[in-house]
Amino acid sequence: MSDNAGSSRTKTLYLIVFKDIMERILNGTKTIEYREITDYWKKRLVDKPYSRVRITNGYGNDTRPYVLLRYMGYDIKQYNGKPHFAIPINRELWKERREETGGKIVK
Repeated sequence: MSDNAGSSRTKTLYLIVFKDIMERILNGTKTIEYREITDYWKKRLVDKPYSRVRITNGYGNDTRPYVLLRYMGYDIKQYNGKPHFAIPINRELWKERREETGGKIVK
């Protein structure tokens, strides 16, 4: 696993997901976020010193549901027949979350 968690800088990787995916993250049934290995994601992930990941349900204002968690790097895994970056997002890594639009932030 590529591990950039020891970096002293606080740099956040932002990931946007659909509502059904966010629901699976919040209920704990989705513990890995996959991003297909493309030039776009290589530029954003490879050798980047992220310390946090913020997964948000959709684009928009700061009242959207989200999960903020510790970034532990990624593995390369096959998913749907293609290589993907596999980013762990299990609950043990969570720092804070908002489960519904306009809801309270829980730490």
